[in-house]
Amino acid sequence: MARLTLFLLFTCFAWTSATAQSDWEFVIGGNDIEVYTRNNDNSKVKEVKITARIHSRMNELVAALEDIEAHKEWVPFTIDSRILEQISDSELYYYVSSDFPFPAQDRDVVIYYKREQDQESKVVTTNSTAVPEHIAVHEDYVRVPLFNSRYVLSPMTDGIIDVLYTVQTNPGGKLPAWIVNFGITKGPIKTMNALKRVIASGKYADTYAIGIKE
Repeated sequence: MARLTLFLLFTCFAWTSATAQSDWEFVIGGNDIEVYTRNNDNSKVKEVKITARIHSRMNELVAALEDIEAHKEWVPFTIDSRILEQISDSELYYYVSSDFPFPAQDRDVVIYYKREQDQESKVVTTNSTAVPEHIAVHEDYVRVPLFNSRYVLSPMTDGIIDVLYTVQTNPGGKLPAWIVNFGITKGPIKTMNALKRVIASGKYADTYAIGIKE
């Protein structure tokens, strides 16, 4: 069932609706990670919000999120992840395909990604939006028609970054929404824990993301 929620957590990606925060319902938490859901006006699949605290430099965390090809090394069930077009140091198009359990057909998504940083607070915001017609549909995959997500990375004290991730999606095809909603909290927990492990491993310890200030 966790595979049915993988596409919710492609790290690089963003949208928040105008609905009041009080509408979010706490679902599960642990290891400085909390997951919330709420009904979605644009899809029968619920929206997801994740909060987390990660010990990291801002450059290190942004570099990990923007290392698109490496996502398949730590995001569960990722088949392929690659940049399609690098527009600038903070703007790009990328592609992800994901393994879904039989008999569901595998999914893919094409995403437009943009990153910004507030020069005073040093808060980094990334926004990701599905652009399903950007490239031709692959016959082996169902193209995800709706994917909007946002990372808000806020530097705290003692080298801690407060992470807020929100996502709204529709997997497309004939996959019943109730099946996706049934396992919607498992993928977020696994992927955020995997991101924390990648940062803790030191893989990006000496990496700098162009345009990011600490």
